Amino acid sequence: MTTLWEHEADGTHYSVRQSGASIRLYSNRVFHSQWNPNKPFAGGVWDCLSLPILYRPLHSLPRILLLGVGGGAVIRQLQHLCDFTELCAVEIDAQHIDIASRFFGVDDPRVTLHHQDAIQWLANYTGPPFDLIIDDLFGHDEGEPLRACELTSTWTDLLRHHLTEAGLLVVNCVDSKELKNALPELADSGFRYGYRWTLQAYENAIGVLGNDPIHARDWSKNLELTGLGAASQRQVRAITRRPMKGL
Repeated sequence: MTTLWEHEADGTHYSVRQSGASIRLYSNRVFHSQWNPNKPFAGGVWDCLSLPILYRPLHSLPRILLLGVGGGAVIRQLQHLCDFTELCAVEIDAQHIDIASRFFGVDDPRVTLHHQDAIQWLANYTGPPFDLIIDDLFGHDEGEPLRACELTSTWTDLLRHHLTEAGLLVVNCVDSKELKNALPELADSGFRYGYRWTLQAYENAIGVLGNDPIHARDWSKNLELTGLGAASQRQVRAITRRPMKGL
């Protein structure tokens, strides 16, 4: 693996490395993002953040909000999956924004990168609601990832408030226990349907939630419409997707 760039700032060590065609971002040894233009879906946890968009028709979620950018792999994946109109991405770490632009190729004019605290940004937001919100707010402590914003009722209410009626919320959790513990708050905020996505190689549990029904058959049908090759489709179908009880 080749190190392309390293930097130390405010107690954080950033490293961008390349392995073949894959670009990887590490912050304080935490593996944040990976992007390979030849293999956009390679079995990483980022697949579980972008692919749930396929539960809805490909052109029905034009406005997307991404809370937490990392290296920008999720943005690049969404470009493969749907023809969105606007993608608003909020990231507290200026280095991550720079890395997304310089190394991960995030230069789409439909994408706006905001260097702000995403929690405060959403609390102050007064614009139209979003069709898809991806909550990937993670920090790290002694090399271990942890959520930057707990899934309290205050936060889940705020997420629901800024989501369209038929929109989807995708939320990344440290593990299945964290997601399960948040189900009462999510239900009280108005989310009636949900799926839990997991990958064998990761402890993360990703919740996919909505007020309208979420059907596996719709996801499978829309996957076939993306134009992804057979190998990529086999890769993403290997993700474990289970309906969540308790909503």
